[in-house]
Amino acid sequence: MSVSSPPYQQQNNTHQTSSYEYLSELVSKRSATIKYLCRAHEGNTHWFNTILLTQQDLGAMYPNHKMMRRTSNFYTLGVSLGTILDITHPLDYLKALTQLLSEFDFYTNDHSKQKMANDDNGAEGTEYTHLIVPHVVCRRMPYELDYFETFFTLCDIMTEAYEKLLVNTDNSVCSQSYFELVLKCDAKFKKIVSLVTKELDALARNAIKEELKLIDPLSHSNKIPPIDFEGTEV
Repeated sequence: MSVSSPPYQQQNNTHQTSSYEYLSELVSKRSATIKYLCRAHEGNTHWFNTILLTQQDLGAMYPNHKMMRRTSNFYTLGVSLGTILDITHPLDYLKALTQLLSEFDFYTNDHSKQKMANDDNGAEGTEYTHLIVPHVVCRRMPYELDYFETFFTLCDIMTEAYEKLLVNTDNSVCSQSYFELVLKCDAKFKKIVSLVTKELDALARNAIKEELKLIDPLSHSNKIPPIDFEGTEV
């Protein structure tokens, strides 16, 4: 005679399976969005099937000399993420990712400018566990960091960071507490995704208005609503 699992155990297994399914769906959606943003920066993609964002448009939107601070921040995040991708245990990796993103969030906030100044003076990394602050290294580089190349690299690393959340993450690991940590990390990554998406959306809407002016000079008075990228498949 077979012995069935207790009801509470069956309920717990069902919840863990559901959490893993949600996690898999989240990773799939975020990875697709990040890859789409990366393609959009290449200058040969029609923004959500509306208008082509050319390299000239993007270059005017993101000139290197105006993007130095963001480029440095993206470089910092990318280098730091690369160092924790070798962590094999899923829970240890997730804890490191959570800590790293919290440190990056603090590092990029305005109230940390004094600490950033201290980093520039050679005390980099003293207050961070996982974040690598490369300002001193950057000053010694024989070349200037390119915003687009830095963004492309960051997109690749962020995609890897998301996909690693599924590695060795069976139902026994993907508990509710694990999934809650994932959501905290996702919220911080989403700040970057939302920022860039809104900028490209504004660029696309302005380009559409210019196109409409060529067709109908009176059309510039019409307001074009922003694209709901959250509800759009990419």
